[in-house]
Amino acid sequence: MKKQLSIIFVILLLFCFACIQAEGCDPTMQFKQLLKEHIIETIYSWPVKDQYAIMFFIYPNELNEYAGYSNLPQFSLLYKCESDMSQSPISVGAMNRDEERWNPAFWFGLHSEAKIIDFNESNLVADSLISWYRHIGVQDIGCEDYSFDDKKRYIGKGPNGLPELLDLVTEIAGELQTEGIIESRFGKKIPIILADFEFTWYMVSATLKANPHGEADDYIEACLREGWAFEDQIR
Repeated sequence: MKKQLSIIFVILLLFCFACIQAEGCDPTMQFKQLLKEHIIETIYSWPVKDQYAIMFFIYPNELNEYAGYSNLPQFSLLYKCESDMSQSPISVGAMNRDEERWNPAFWFGLHSEAKIIDFNESNLVADSLISWYRHIGVQDIGCEDYSFDDKKRYIGKGPNGLPELLDLVTEIAGELQTEGIIESRFGKKIPIILADFEFTWYMVSATLKANPHGEADDYIEACLREGWAFEDQIR
């Protein structure tokens, strides 16, 4: 397994190097490969237990300030196991099994949070995010237009910069599923949940796209059952 992992990392590194050296290389592809490399490295650093899902937690926060911008989206990876259910003191606050199983609030603190994009100090990934935003022409990074439909449901896509990052991360998650990386690592197919704290419609919709073979059906059904998301918004 270690030898196989080393080969994967060497291939990714060589690809990134070749891409950077290539004249006119697509900056989006460069940034995507950088994120994918860190994600795969993190997943393979986790112990294989009885994981039932992993989470790509993407959450804009007005306290996230970097390079003169604020309200930037942090990006972390977490996992949760069947054996974690009802084992944590925080689980006492869950209203039901759906909430304990799928609400991100009941994931934090169980296992180490792996920060992929973080703004606490200067780092390559955060710098690359800002450079990528500038290249693709994101305007007013971090600003948000709060829009609601006639049912008073939020229909915005989050602060400027979040939709673009979410689309890119959704592509990566889909590739991890279709390329068999998740199944190979954990010995079975498990969902990749794209989430924030609010179960926003665009996160649930992204989760649906990121799991093209129905890996996240249980999660989607829970969101609809609990009223966290609505069918006409997410599909």
